[in-house]
Amino acid sequence: MFHQKIAKLLTLSISCIFLSIQPAFAQDSSATKYQHELKLKLNEQIVTVNGQTQTLPVPPILMNSVTMVPLRFIAETLGVTVQWDDAARIITLTTAKTKISLAIDSKDAVINGASTSLEQPATILNDTTMVPLRFIAENMDQTVSFDGTTQMITITNNLIQPAPVNEKRDKPTVDNLSIERPITERSNVKIYDIISDSSSNVYMIDYDVKSQSYPYGILSYNQNNDDGKNIQHTTFIDSKFDVQYKDSKGAVQRVSYQNITPKKLYYDSLTDKLYLMAHAARPFVEEAVIIYEILPEVKMVTFNLESSMNEENNFISFLDQDHFYYSNVFLGKVFDFQVPNESKVIGLLPDKKASYVSLNTDGKMYLLDKTNKKISKVNLDGTITEVASVNLDQITGASSRNGYFYISDTTKVYQVDVAGKMDEYTNVALLTYNKGLYDPKTQTYEQPAENDKIIDGKSITDQVNGPGALSFKGSFLFTIDHRGNIVIYDSLNGIIRRINVY
Repeated sequence: MFHQKIAKLLTLSISCIFLSIQPAFAQDSSATKYQHELKLKLNEQIVTVNGQTQTLPVPPILMNSVTMVPLRFIAETLGVTVQWDDAARIITLTTAKTKISLAIDSKDAVINGASTSLEQPATILNDTTMVPLRFIAENMDQTVSFDGTTQMITITNNLIQPAPVNEKRDKPTVDNLSIERPITERSNVKIYDIISDSSSNVYMIDYDVKSQSYPYGILSYNQNNDDGKNIQHTTFIDSKFDVQYKDSKGAVQRVSYQNITPKKLYYDSLTDKLYLMAHAARPFVEEAVIIYEILPEVKMVTFNLESSMNEENNFISFLDQDHFYYSNVFLGKVFDFQVPNESKVIGLLPDKKASYVSLNTDGKMYLLDKTNKKISKVNLDGTITEVASVNLDQITGASSRNGYFYISDTTKVYQVDVAGKMDEYTNVALLTYNKGLYDPKTQTYEQPAENDKIIDGKSITDQVNGPGALSFKGSFLFTIDHRGNIVIYDSLNGIIRRINVY
């Protein structure tokens, strides 16, 4: 009975109460916190959280001059995910930014991979796990104060004020964020994916046919600061991407970056990390699907030998820090990966020819099947449950952001919730095009260039009108940025463009 109580307590996963998803685009949900104030006294079971009283099963107590509180209470209050390793008797507390590991009755602790020492270890008292209050709170970005007169302990966090909610434009405009490639060069450079982060950065996989050294790379463009005439690479697919892994026979195989093909980018807003799914294939070596972390550093995260031919159709759904589900559509499998474990198959996909976009909202995982126009829920056991259908004849592109899917047909982009309800987001027929290259620093437009040509012996100045109108047809490659605007790679004109919805 004792072990059952501890197991139930320590495996409880509590949604972070600091986070909120706004129905309109204001500030990204990963940065929005609720103000809270927690007050408690030693040896008293009554505490207050934001003025509301609660009764603790065990009161806060002093142990070796350290205030100890029930684990469940601190987890619920600070919005912490708790895991319990029964064999090692280790507690792991995780938020989007911080991971703390404590061993019962041990002064050794680990914070984000760095070892530290406790004045008083976590312990079990009357079937209740007690943890050091100040150590946990301060390492979770809280402020702890003590009033010696009233003996009151107060814990507060700093409120991040949400930015004003923007209003949608009646007539969306289109900005040119990069210069138009000459027609002769457009066939040499291909863009295979585009994604945005929680601030102003946009990332793309590019392939340069003419490059002899590093044909593949990850381009980046900051919408606030960067020069659209000179888009830079965050990284090339170079020696940093060399990998080694054990094949099905246990032999160590080494694959050079020259045999790595990047396929799709993924962004985890909880940790602000950028990931890449790639294909590793070298002659006489067992092929593998590799998942890399790209930012903040390049490293292999996990792999599997279940080789896929369609990595660009796969999803990654982030559950927690260093924990995600991902798919192998070609084989119809769903994998579970959590550091430091290896990937394991936990479920099957209903269609091996589908193409997926994932979405996490309210602690649940959803998939948009672009091929079959269906929305499904991914259950924790890996099973897939269809929850809605999408009423469109054709889906030319798809993305997700802040609790919604965004899908396009040949004329419009729609915002779609997980129940399948569609609202028109923008219409290609209603767009107004700004001429010239947009300069984010001055928020002005560089006027289109002028060509000088000779006709009948006379010099004639001809103004270049700039790229043509957008088309949502074919494969429409877009992402929704943190402001709710649509950033596009316009392959027809070889240019990065933005539809200003807000």
